Amino acid sequence: MRTLVAALLSSLAAISIQPIVFFCWALLPPVMQGDELPWNQVGFMCMLVVVFASPFVLLLGVPLTLLLQRMGRLKWRSLAIAGSITGAVFGGWFGPGGDAGFSSGGNWYGRPVDFVVNGEPTFYGWLSYIQSVGAFAIHGLAGATAFFLVWVRCLGPNKGREPVLLRGRPGFDGYE
Repeated sequence: MRTLVAALLSSLAAISIQPIVFFCWALLPPVMQGDELPWNQVGFMCMLVVVFASPFVLLLGVPLTLLLQRMGRLKWRSLAIAGSITGAVFGGWFGPGGDAGFSSGGNWYGRPVDFVVNGEPTFYGWLSYIQSVGAFAIHGLAGATAFFLVWVRCLGPNKGREPVLLRGRPGFDGYE
């Protein structure tokens, strides 16, 4: 029962941190530059972030945490790396560019630029792609960190536990 409560509270923490991360990387820079934001839509944007992050936490984060806990390897570093990789892989899944004939442009920190020309990414397209992958990795890192901190608070750290899968093996002392 304690594990279920810890999983629920940890999941809630990992999901709740996502709108804060989104605000910091997507909304705070325009506010600092003095740009006007559609404040009446910020709540809706944050709700979309929560809806989007929930499956990642519940379908990937919780099972991974339980697996690492069972193996006796649940540490902040392992969970943080897994969260960052999950976010980065999702953010970079399709890569920059598009179909032949597709072009897009946008604003790169106050400068109008082309991101994709005739299906091929430009220098700024690659920069935008790397920035997006990094932002998703930060979402994963923040979610994994919040999850881990609440998990440890609920259940305690994973100190000196012998991995369940290897118990009883002759000559095994719990460390490899």
